[in-house]
Amino acid sequence: MAAASIPVSARERTAALILLGAATLLRLPYIFHYRINSDEPQHLHVVWGWTRGLLQYRDVSDNHSPLFHLLMAPLLALIGERPDAVVLMRFAIVPLALLALWLTYAIATRLFDRRVALWSAVLVAFHYNFFFKSIEFRTDNLWTVGWLAALAVLVGGPLGAGRALLTGVALGTNLCVSQKTALMVAALAGGAALVAALSAEVRRAVPFRRAASLAGAAAAGFAVAPLAVAGFFASKGALGAFIQGALAQNVLADLGAWHDAWRLMLFPLGLVLVIWFLLPRLRVAGGDRIRVQRLLIPLVAVLYVLVLESLWPLVTGQDYLPVFPLAAIVVAAGLDRWERMSIERAGDGAPLTRSPAYVLLAVLVAQSGVIVFKGSVWRDRTVQQKNLVSNVLRLTDRDDPVMDTKGETVFRKRPFFDVLETITIEKLRRGLIQDTIAEDIVRARCFVAVEDSSRFPNRGRTFMNENFVSVGILRVAGRLLPPAGGGALHMRFAIAIPGPYAVVTPAGAAAGSLDGATYSGPRELEAGSHDFIPTAGLQPFAVVWARAIERGYSPFATGRGPA
Repeated sequence: MAAASIPVSARERTAALILLGAATLLRLPYIFHYRINSDEPQHLHVVWGWTRGLLQYRDVSDNHSPLFHLLMAPLLALIGERPDAVVLMRFAIVPLALLALWLTYAIATRLFDRRVALWSAVLVAFHYNFFFKSIEFRTDNLWTVGWLAALAVLVGGPLGAGRALLTGVALGTNLCVSQKTALMVAALAGGAALVAALSAEVRRAVPFRRAASLAGAAAAGFAVAPLAVAGFFASKGALGAFIQGALAQNVLADLGAWHDAWRLMLFPLGLVLVIWFLLPRLRVAGGDRIRVQRLLIPLVAVLYVLVLESLWPLVTGQDYLPVFPLAAIVVAAGLDRWERMSIERAGDGAPLTRSPAYVLLAVLVAQSGVIVFKGSVWRDRTVQQKNLVSNVLRLTDRDDPVMDTKGETVFRKRPFFDVLETITIEKLRRGLIQDTIAEDIVRARCFVAVEDSSRFPNRGRTFMNENFVSVGILRVAGRLLPPAGGGALHMRFAIAIPGPYAVVTPAGAAAGSLDGATYSGPRELEAGSHDFIPTAGLQPFAVVWARAIERGYSPFATGRGPA
């Protein structure tokens, strides 16, 4: 018989709380200095759209569920349009990280005891991937909390219709945060079905009729939030845009590639291993609810990973955020069991080993080292993003469009509607989405674009490289002209985007004639060919969107901002 649970000593509790406090405080410098992932301004751009009265999917392109962005809109409205908005919005993620730790503790307490729960929370807090992703401003943090909340409700007591209904509501609400909740639901339903299929004791404890009733209650609860969200967009006449953005946009089938064939094989192979591992443990668990749940929770985590890696079109590090807390519980419970077995052996005369404590210490030291050195907290790696937004706010007015890739300019609309994330780029490459960037830039009279990027499709990229000039961290409409020799030189150039332009040199305004009239300052130019004849001087010339010159920017200046 296994030894009884080991109570948490005052010293152990103090050590764990100090570690949790240290992990929380350590987040503060990283909030200000940790590099900004391209997803963060993308999410913030959508949030900004809500603050401007723009409707997600219809007016602002996005491929995520809307609940996170809606909840964050009041905070951004309070902060306002400022260069460090992404950094400041990260503070909204800290409570979510703490809530995830508390829910990890709550789940582990229900399944094991407070000692396992306490060290589970510590292990999660110092997991390097969880640490860094739970700093970033992204939907996945709220999604992880929603998932853990659903599991906490599920294991919180005997399973009845009310608990099944609440679990369904939590999962349905979480679907409104991230579509990947569908993978979780599939893993949870599959895990429950697998346990029932492999255990006669579970089938006797929960007969088919009762299981069907519980599943019905969970399904009813699950439908509440998604139907409410769909109803909201339908009331705005944007149900089609919602379905396209939140659902259809993420569908990308490519089953012909060898790596996708390998991914499809991963699920059945993994399932065979899961069943092999699960069968003997289910026999030991019998029909005991807590023991079965101890197996079900890690089983669901494994099934989620198998479904994710087998079927989801794009797998990223943040997709694993909900797995880390469950893995931490398994590790903490395993170390605790190891120590209890050691105590049991010591009672028979064997020496007591401290190996579990040493393993835990080694894990924490290794994770802390990764956090410190990977994060490079001593370097401020948010400067470029803040500088970009600062220049956009200085150079453009509130209603001016800016051609960016994923919304990194945050507070400006893009003339080309689709956000250029990975799936959109692949659809552009395959011709499933048309590259209309050039036409959209001209139609919207967009005079500002971000620096050249491989995210831009070839046709649009070529157009911008030919019709925009760099003025630091941004590009503006215009062209560099060949240098003039001594005496008059006829310069012919083309304008693609009609609007106000200035002809300049490194020294300032150019002298000469533009389209046959003396050039005396910025002039409205139509799309097409134009002629400039400089008065004299061996120097480079450029024709540039006039407002950039007025606000201190120059194609001849060096550095990342205005001259």
